[in-house]
Amino acid sequence: MKKISSQSYRRSRLYLRFLPVLVWVGAVLCVVGLFHRRTARFEIVGIAQPQVRQVAATCRARLISVPVQLFDKVNEGDTVAVLSVVLDDERIDAELQTIAADMNHVEAQLTELRNNYVAEIVNRESEWWAEMRAFTADVMAVQQRIADANAVLENDQAMLENMQQGITSFTIENQAALGTDIALYNQLRTMKAKRDTLVKKIGRDKGVLGKYQKDFEDANDRREKYKKYRPIAGTKNEDARRVIDLAKEALERRRAELRARREQLVLTAPCDGYVSDILGRVGEAVMQGVEILSIAEEKPHVIIAYASEAVVGQIEIGKLVELVKDSKPEQIARSEVTYIGPRVEQMPIRLWRNPNFPQWGRPMLIEIPPGMKLIPGEMVGIRGL
Repeated sequence: MKKISSQSYRRSRLYLRFLPVLVWVGAVLCVVGLFHRRTARFEIVGIAQPQVRQVAATCRARLISVPVQLFDKVNEGDTVAVLSVVLDDERIDAELQTIAADMNHVEAQLTELRNNYVAEIVNRESEWWAEMRAFTADVMAVQQRIADANAVLENDQAMLENMQQGITSFTIENQAALGTDIALYNQLRTMKAKRDTLVKKIGRDKGVLGKYQKDFEDANDRREKYKKYRPIAGTKNEDARRVIDLAKEALERRRAELRARREQLVLTAPCDGYVSDILGRVGEAVMQGVEILSIAEEKPHVIIAYASEAVVGQIEIGKLVELVKDSKPEQIARSEVTYIGPRVEQMPIRLWRNPNFPQWGRPMLIEIPPGMKLIPGEMVGIRGL
């Protein structure tokens, strides 16, 4: 019995010595199995990347306050920083006084220009009306001659009609005696001679009336043409006034800019998200373009992944891929590669298979399709289709 007990004791001690080795070998096999399962399941692993927006000073100023804390949630349009843009009040006051003097000088120039312009237009208008009255007088004189000629013509035509009626009546009354009575015959010839003379005169009057009509058309045409030369705003004066107006507008803009610099400059959040970093310190002066804080978007829009040398030749822009989210709730969606980096870069440590051995790959961006819910920094499996 004692012999058997000693053998059992030695075997149990041997098992205890090999147990740590077996545990270590089993752990290594589990780790290898997990990595093998991961690489077998996914060709590439990516990280949901939120877009980070920088909020920077738009001019040289002093930071008054930052009403947000690190990791605070902000909405687009929320105030995230307040700046004072006035660093030299005396200099701004001097510039404002100079601008006011320049504007008064421009106003004086504009007033003088306007007065000179008005006087010039009045003189030209007076001269124009004086000559216009002469053209109108010509038209009226011709109209009067036409009226007089029409009156004479109408009177002669009435006389001709009476003469013709007298000749007709005389001929009817003395028809029997005209062949034998020389006196009656001579009287009839005299009446006809007067009628013929009057007919000729009427013809001459019609010719004169036609000439008057032509003179009236010519005089009226000259008057209508002269109307087009009525004085209007001169191009030279208008150009000078336009230059003065532009100078005045430039001074107004400069004055508005200086006045705006007296006011506090409020910087707002460019998007919904979280404050990811605060670099500015209250009270310090900041230069234009210096970053004050940064905001990470609440929802990521792209996935950044790295194609290893084994698959880099199979990746191209527009390639369809399948996105797999392992965490709860599990999701599967399809998208495509939108951008591929120009060179191979070192992957983030999270994507290394062994934290002691860096890995390299070519970066690429994949848009997160609508409906797929990811949080910033979440890992996503990627398979090519």
